[in-house]
Amino acid sequence: MDKMAFKQFLEMKFLAWQQNVGARKTVKQFAEYIGVGQTTISGWWNENRKPEGDNLIKLANRFGDEVYDALGLPRPNENLSYLQRIWDDLPQEHQRALREQAEKYVARNERTKKT
Repeated sequence: MDKMAFKQFLEMKFLAWQQNVGARKTVKQFAEYIGVGQTTISGWWNENRKPEGDNLIKLANRFGDEVYDALGLPRPNENLSYLQRIWDDLPQEHQRALREQAEKYVARNERTKKT
């Protein structure tokens, strides 16, 4: 993907989203679709603020890792990105089981490092 300004990336996603739903939508509705506040989106568009933390993850979950390209940031580990995208769709017991499995791997790796 070409390096594009984040502002342009966001506008492109807004227009594509409207086209997908087949109707004009407001910025407020777009913000709700992403899971952020309208003032947050306005800051990204009008004040050249950059998303970070949970908001960056919400954008990546909604639009894919190309958001990192648009921001000039390195893409996160693809396995971690995948888990973040699907996490809320997993039942609570599966989330817990994945965490417990990860804890076992970490503990096993720690024991291996010590030997």
